[in-house]
Amino acid sequence: MIKGLKAELEKKKRRRELIISLISAVVIAGLFFTGSELSRSGGEGPFSGHLLLFALLGIVVLLIILIIFFLIRNLFKLVFERRGKVLGSRIKTRLIMAFVALTLVPTVVLFIASASVLHTTIDSWFGAQVEDALTSAVVIGQAYHQKASENAMKGAQRLADELGEKGIGSWSKPEVAKDLMSVEARSLGLNIASVYSRGRSKPILVVSSNPGNADVPRVLESFLKIGFQGSTASTVIKLDSGEDLVRGIAPIKPTGNGKTRAVVVADYLIPKALSSKLFGITKAFDDYQEAKRVKGPVKTTYILILLIVALLVIFVGFWFGMTMAKEITDPIQSLAQGTQQIATGNLDVFVEPVGDDELGALVRSFNKMAADLRYGRDELLKVNADLENRRKYIQTVLTNIAAGVIAIDAEQKVTAFNQSSLNLLGITSELKLGWPLLDQLYPDVANKVLGMIAELRGSDSGAIEKQLQIPFSDKTVTLLCFANILRDEAGIELGAVLVFEDLTFLVKAQRMAAWREVARRIAHEIKNPLTPIQLNAQRLRRKYLSSLGDDGRALDQCTASIIDQVEQLKNMVNEFSKFARMPAANPTPNKLNDILREVIALYRAANEGMEIKFITDDSVPIFDIDKEQLKRGVMNLLDNAIAAAGPQGKVEIYSKYEPVLRIASISVCDNGPGINPQDRERIFDPYFTRKKGGTGLGLTIVSAIVADHNGFIRVKDNEKGGACFIIELPVRPK
Repeated sequence: MIKGLKAELEKKKRRRELIISLISAVVIAGLFFTGSELSRSGGEGPFSGHLLLFALLGIVVLLIILIIFFLIRNLFKLVFERRGKVLGSRIKTRLIMAFVALTLVPTVVLFIASASVLHTTIDSWFGAQVEDALTSAVVIGQAYHQKASENAMKGAQRLADELGEKGIGSWSKPEVAKDLMSVEARSLGLNIASVYSRGRSKPILVVSSNPGNADVPRVLESFLKIGFQGSTASTVIKLDSGEDLVRGIAPIKPTGNGKTRAVVVADYLIPKALSSKLFGITKAFDDYQEAKRVKGPVKTTYILILLIVALLVIFVGFWFGMTMAKEITDPIQSLAQGTQQIATGNLDVFVEPVGDDELGALVRSFNKMAADLRYGRDELLKVNADLENRRKYIQTVLTNIAAGVIAIDAEQKVTAFNQSSLNLLGITSELKLGWPLLDQLYPDVANKVLGMIAELRGSDSGAIEKQLQIPFSDKTVTLLCFANILRDEAGIELGAVLVFEDLTFLVKAQRMAAWREVARRIAHEIKNPLTPIQLNAQRLRRKYLSSLGDDGRALDQCTASIIDQVEQLKNMVNEFSKFARMPAANPTPNKLNDILREVIALYRAANEGMEIKFITDDSVPIFDIDKEQLKRGVMNLLDNAIAAAGPQGKVEIYSKYEPVLRIASISVCDNGPGINPQDRERIFDPYFTRKKGGTGLGLTIVSAIVADHNGFIRVKDNEKGGACFIIELPVRPK
């Protein structure tokens, strides 16, 4: 939106500059035409052309300043764009320089030539020959008027002399005087002759050879006064009809020394054609002198007009170059900016169309490309979202299955795995995707996996199933491994998938079942002969002990030993029977802490010299457990802990509840010698014991009881020395 607003403002500014330029061009053309017309016509008054030329000069200067301002402004703008490295400024500069060069060179040449011709022409207008010719014409015209004035005075004088010779008495006969005046006027070439007497404003006698052609003005009193004073005079009067009237006056001499009583006025008409020419010559001379005084300003004005025209042409070229460059570079700039936006990932780009030319086609192609990219991106996002959902689904499946899964490529680099695989293979940190699998495993594990991969590639079916025994520092894990080769549709090997299942507990369960069967058979085979042996030993002792005397002591010892050993064998056989016939768990709602308190109270009473400490967690809820079996299991653990700690030892029992995991735990810890790390894996196996006289079934029974409760038992080193047995039971609150 902001970009469109800026573009609209820029268009308005360009439109305003164009209008100002066109108005300036029209004004300059009008001034040039006006100046040309004034130079030809000369104006109406003597100073009108001079003043108008100076006014034109001022306006031309203002227009020059305006054009120079526009040029400098756009040049500075172009320079700033170039320095600011605005996209498209370089090609815009080249185009503008090209247009300016194309207009500047011919314009400068034409300006110099025109200025030279103008200078020569104006100088030729005011040359010596022109001035001499005008001066001669003016002199001739003035001489003609002078001659006409002299002729008018001489004609008036001659008529006055003729009338004076006739005497005053001849006035009594006006017809004779009029005829005389007509004859003399015709002979002298006068058009009008009239006689005025003193004291009268109208002529007393008038003779006219052409009275209807001109409206002759009356004779002024001041002019008549000159004649009555006895003097002659002449004057030139411009008539409305365009003719010149040359008027002369002469007094009629009186007889004796008296005053002049009458004067003769002689009028000579100069024809209109001749009068106009004489007037034109005079006016032309006056205009020439006026023009000669403004020769410098006129020349300067014309030079400035030529200069402004040249600058206008340059400005038009510059403006045209700017416009063309803008029309070319703006779409390119928009396309470049759009390309940068697309390069940064913003595909929501649209460039405004510029027209129907090649640039417009390019812009439309760009918009179509951007639209196609947006569509492709949207489709790709949908596909990626679908793939991501599938990946998350597969990852969720991998995460939630108990089996360990590892996928490798053809170069045995890890491509996928789940947490179960890390736990089963004893990997403490996550596998690094893209790294070789064998480099991230323990050496023993890597060797077994490498052998399995080699066997897999050598198989014809592309799938194998193998059981692996993987030894760790504290245990040995039995894994069942399924391996399959991955191939694409063309049969090219892509890698392999390794699936691991933990068989440790299954093997233990199988072993436990086997030992139970062994215990059942042993109890069956051994228990039956023990009773007759014990009875026969008791019978021999009763029958022969008193009769043997001193020798009966040996019999007593032997029979007592036999009876004692048989009793021990019976106890062992009873343990075997109990182990072989362990009842199924019957969970009922019970309080774990109460069960532990009952067991601990028995052992505290029987072991007063030993410290037996119970730390309870009151947040343990009531949940389903088999009270009798759990008591039996805890008693076995306490028997082992008390035996390991010794009479002066210390035993601690903890109860704890994890509400998030919903697990209740029982910890039985002693400060005895602890358990050998090599024995930890086997301590829950039947008949494995390090205790003298032990059957090896106590911890096995505890493990079976915990397993019947869907729990888990483990052993770890006590931080204070000794060992800790931890039972974890799932809680289903009631």
